[in-house]
Amino acid sequence: MANWQSTNVLIPQLIGLLAQDGFTSKQLFSLPALQQFTSRDTKSFNAIEILKILECAVILTDDSTLMVRLGRQLDITTLGTFGFALMSCADLHEALKLLLRYRTIIGPTLMSLAMPSLDVHQVPNGIALRIQLGLGNPVQQRLIAELTFSQITFIAEVLIGELVTAGEVHLSYPAPVNQEAFQSLFSVPVKFDQAFSELVIPESNLNLRIRTANPAGHVIFQNQCEELLRGLNRVENFSAAIRRILIRAGGEFPMINQVASMLHVSESTLRRRLKDESTNFRAICDEVRNVLACQYLSTTKLTVSEIANLLDYAETVSFRRAFVRWNGTTPSQYRQSALIA
Repeated sequence: MANWQSTNVLIPQLIGLLAQDGFTSKQLFSLPALQQFTSRDTKSFNAIEILKILECAVILTDDSTLMVRLGRQLDITTLGTFGFALMSCADLHEALKLLLRYRTIIGPTLMSLAMPSLDVHQVPNGIALRIQLGLGNPVQQRLIAELTFSQITFIAEVLIGELVTAGEVHLSYPAPVNQEAFQSLFSVPVKFDQAFSELVIPESNLNLRIRTANPAGHVIFQNQCEELLRGLNRVENFSAAIRRILIRAGGEFPMINQVASMLHVSESTLRRRLKDESTNFRAICDEVRNVLACQYLSTTKLTVSEIANLLDYAETVSFRRAFVRWNGTTPSQYRQSALIA
């Protein structure tokens, strides 16, 4: 499958940024919502856990610009083959097309944390790259929108070797108190209380040349990206690919149409392929929920009610009933057995 190197750098980059501001990782993971992560490797968190960490980091620092600043910490070379493919593009239009086609192979660090949908809409004299997030609470979704647009504009600036001053960032929520500081981190105007969260890109920007353009190298790197994408989409990999997507989601699972989009197939094709593999989307969701439930019960001190909430159950009793069906024992009995073992 893909080179997931890029999934491993976001939290270390965040910790480095916090250190610059005088905060330690110990302070971050001492917050009540993160105490269960204290003994974890910072590179092991799934998408939902990363969202929670980002939210807590903003609470710790009381800095509404933190995600925009974090977006500018990105090193394109950490994106592996995809990063080199971007650097070999002829112009920003070609780089944008590369992003939209291959974002599923780069993991959740760049623009696709929790796998947001980036939709292109035509606007006068250009396009709007609109973000639609299905995971996380409203605060977390706001943070990911800021991180995404910060990363995209920063990458564009790195690729062309100068500031991008044309265009606009639209955000669908009210301006923060320190709006001026927020605006100063973007080289394009930022507008709040808009109908959508989107990056408006004028046609003139799309035509900007990339300073490291390499036509011969681009063919090679794009072919490598295509191989990664084909590997993701091979019939025998569909069940495994969906499991990986759901495990990274951590419980707040995307809908089947969203998963199909991530895998670059139609929903009907995905259902047919899963049927060929003698399974279905609901069965895989239950399988992953069970895996996560067992991990939570055996490795954390979360209550059964908290675990049920993490796994998107409206009622704890529904989770208990499902767990007994999956394992033939109650969550409490399973946890006790795990402690004895």
